[in-house]
Amino acid sequence: MSGGRLDWDALVERLLDASDEEVSASEVKPESRLKEDLGLGSLQAITLVMDLEEEYGVVVEDEELEGLVTVGDLRDLVESKIADGSEPAS
Repeated sequence: MSGGRLDWDALVERLLDASDEEVSASEVKPESRLKEDLGLGSLQAITLVMDLEEEYGVVVEDEELEGLVTVGDLRDLVESKIADGSEPAS
């Protein structure tokens, strides 16, 4: 990818902060499911994505959120937005 990369450790830390489950950082893998494995509810997932949008200056559309199932999906989506130079809506 040209340019941006989402820091894996920072993403895992954010996920663990948002999660209601007792999960250790070493258990979080790209194939970990946001809802089933990490216990992220809809509101938690939306809040997490909003934080990532603000931090990385990207915009994630509602339709794109619906397709997020795993941690890898989330990482790939945000990284693609960073690489595309997506700008936040004003």
